[in-house]
Amino acid sequence: MAKNCKKQLSGAENRKKAKIKAIKTANVLSKIPKLNAYFNVKNAVNRPENTSSIDQKSIVDENSYDVIVNCNPSAKQSKTNVSINEVEKEKFETNFSSLSNDSICSLHKSTIDESTYAEKIKAQPVTPNINDKTAIPNKDPALWNINESTIDYFALNGFDQNLKNTDFSSSKKLYIRNIRGKKQSYFRYFNPNLIKTKLVNGESVNRMFIVYSESKGCIYCAPCRLFGSPNTSNIFSKFGFCDWKKGDQKLSSHENSINHKTNVLKMKKRGSEVGRIDHQLILQVQTEINYWKKVLIRVVAVVKSLSSRGLAMRGHDDKFGSSQNGNFVMSLELIAEFDPFLKNHISKFGNKGKGTTSYLSFTVFEQFIEIMGEKVKKTIVNEIKNAKYFSIIVDSTPDISHTDQLAFIFRYVANNGEPVERFLQFLANSGHKSKDLADAVFMVLGENEIDINNCRGQSYDNASNMSGIYSGLQARIKEACHHAVYVPCAAHSLNLVGECSANCCIYAIDFFNFLQNIYSFFSASTYRWDVLDQCLSKPDNVTVKRLSDTRWAARYEACLSLSRNWNEILKALNIFFNNPTENFKTKCECKGLLKKMKSLEMGILVSVWNDILERFNIISKKLQNIHIDLNIVITLYKSLINYIMDLRNSFSHYEKLGIEKTGTIEYKVSRTKKRKMPFDESSQVDTTFVGKKSFEINTFFIIIDSLLTELRKRLNSYEKINISFGFLFNITELSVLEVRQKAEELQKQYPQDLDISFMNECIHFRSYLKGLPESVSTKSVLYLCKVMKDDNLQDVYPYVNIALRMFLCVPASNTSAERSFSTLKRVKTYLRSSMNDHRLNSLAILNIESRLTNSLNYDEIIEDFARSNARRKKIN
Repeated sequence: MAKNCKKQLSGAENRKKAKIKAIKTANVLSKIPKLNAYFNVKNAVNRPENTSSIDQKSIVDENSYDVIVNCNPSAKQSKTNVSINEVEKEKFETNFSSLSNDSICSLHKSTIDESTYAEKIKAQPVTPNINDKTAIPNKDPALWNINESTIDYFALNGFDQNLKNTDFSSSKKLYIRNIRGKKQSYFRYFNPNLIKTKLVNGESVNRMFIVYSESKGCIYCAPCRLFGSPNTSNIFSKFGFCDWKKGDQKLSSHENSINHKTNVLKMKKRGSEVGRIDHQLILQVQTEINYWKKVLIRVVAVVKSLSSRGLAMRGHDDKFGSSQNGNFVMSLELIAEFDPFLKNHISKFGNKGKGTTSYLSFTVFEQFIEIMGEKVKKTIVNEIKNAKYFSIIVDSTPDISHTDQLAFIFRYVANNGEPVERFLQFLANSGHKSKDLADAVFMVLGENEIDINNCRGQSYDNASNMSGIYSGLQARIKEACHHAVYVPCAAHSLNLVGECSANCCIYAIDFFNFLQNIYSFFSASTYRWDVLDQCLSKPDNVTVKRLSDTRWAARYEACLSLSRNWNEILKALNIFFNNPTENFKTKCECKGLLKKMKSLEMGILVSVWNDILERFNIISKKLQNIHIDLNIVITLYKSLINYIMDLRNSFSHYEKLGIEKTGTIEYKVSRTKKRKMPFDESSQVDTTFVGKKSFEINTFFIIIDSLLTELRKRLNSYEKINISFGFLFNITELSVLEVRQKAEELQKQYPQDLDISFMNECIHFRSYLKGLPESVSTKSVLYLCKVMKDDNLQDVYPYVNIALRMFLCVPASNTSAERSFSTLKRVKTYLRSSMNDHRLNSLAILNIESRLTNSLNYDEIIEDFARSNARRKKIN
């Protein structure tokens, strides 16, 4: 029984066995790699100073001992019994007892002896290698060599604030103060308490970004020192801060700045990336990303420039080095001549063909055109929604492929108080019936989530399918929103006034036919045009012009040419008429034109129409301005009416001018027709007018009266629209009772937009305008709206501001739609007649809204491109 019992070891044998076990454990642990060999743990920003006194060998022993203590608490008490090398043991215990708990936790991060570290402080700055733990940068921030290796090292391992066991004598600064009129000097030093900031609730937080420079006696902000721009002159990042009198104030201002917070976040992100196990892979990917972003930035710049000017991208081919490669490749080749990066990229990837990623093909810039077009469109839609109130302008025209394109223009008041008219899109083959046009308008509004109830105006030309008051487009829009006031285009209306007057009598029709015949005769051959140019030798002479088919006011140039070059044109016609070698047809044409020019009636009509068309042309250009409003339209129409009324009494003046031009005083005499007298009518002779009186009554007065009648009819339609808001323009001239009455009527008309306090605001606004200088208070509604915006009066007169915005967004003309047709003809030419509607809209909006196109951010465009494409070479 006793032999089978287990023999109990003595105390000496147990201790010996424990020593052997401890040695084996230590040997095993010493061969196992530490955890930071796989994951670089990011160090705290404020690393304890005494951790640098432990060398690399002691780390293994300390870690081994730390594991033993943590696994067996009693082992700490019996550590003297562990059979470790006595020298190593003594060194370990000495270091361990001198460390705090925080120091023990970060013990594995220290890899250099204290004496070695002190020597490196005095040395010149070196470039560290984060993989080499013995090569650390100088801890003095003034001596940091800022490069990628230094940034990576501090982002991963943190930095020392240099505040413990440091002599701050080098931070001594002299200050002077006045005490009872006497100047006394005193000194200030860096106060370590500056590293703490006190919050409002009484808590204190350490400023972990401060690093003290012993060599310069100042402090730096480490994140800003490492990640700040080298071009900035921030004293905390470049020169060092040493104004100890205002230390806390300046530090508080700096740590709350956006640049400082951005640099701190950059440092944290850089440290997390550098410390990852796939750091080299991340660097490789980031290098690839930066490379392809540089390529795409140049591609986007070329696409933006070409599309904003409406130029074609592609040519006969897309090969680099070809003379027919188009504007896109040509622009890249031009940039590459001065850009080595792009030149190197083209040499590597140019003309590689399919299967090779180069981002230089036509499919790439087509995607960029689509992305930029969508971004500009979204910008416009967001501006419309922010402005709330808007008006629509719609017009259509056929393109080169005989496709009817309906243009959509939106007018609204921008944030700066000015009205803007933005092109949104073309809609192909929407139809010409009012129902089809209305469906197209509602579809566009619905696709862009624009509320029709916020529409306050609509403007079209005078076609019946759009302007019809019963079943036209304007009537159908009013059914959806009765506040959408229809305004006929003021420029089109003025055009119709001239057309009616030009066709009111035989002499008026004959005059404009003569203008066109003059142009047709000289432009029929290059020889005739050369003879005319030789006669028009004076620099102020204007060559003959053809009549415009669409813009009636543009006929002024043709009339001006005939009026100013009357004698020169006569001279040129006589050359052809007196030339014996000319054929009889040319002589016959010359004879007819000379006969017309030598008549007194033609001389009078040239002078009359030249003055009328000059005024009409100037007013027409003014009416096409985006910043015009209905009040200005009414004022301009009234000025034309008064001008034409003054001309009615000026026949003798124009007769004198006609005699000077033609050199004749005789009017054309027509044979008097005899009328057969009925049997029940007396034989009294009828009153007839001949010569001067006949021309004055039957031609001059007819033209003038026709102009007056048409102008007054158009003016009445605008005054009816303006009657609701008209009191705002002469509010200083009205009494308080009249202002209150008209403001109440306007408030009842727009109860969902204007509150009952609108009347009181108008009275106060009237008093405000009376306090302004007279030249300011009588300005237009546009000026009043800008003054309210510039002076921040929206909160004082909120409903007056709403009323001004609603009135200002009402369009006075639809000339913006006409301008979009010009872009349509440039973008969709006979060489590009097969492009689809989506690409047409993208190119059109990039060209028409070129200011918005040029303001697009490159990075956002590239990010959208990266999200929408899965490429072998990922850029995001």
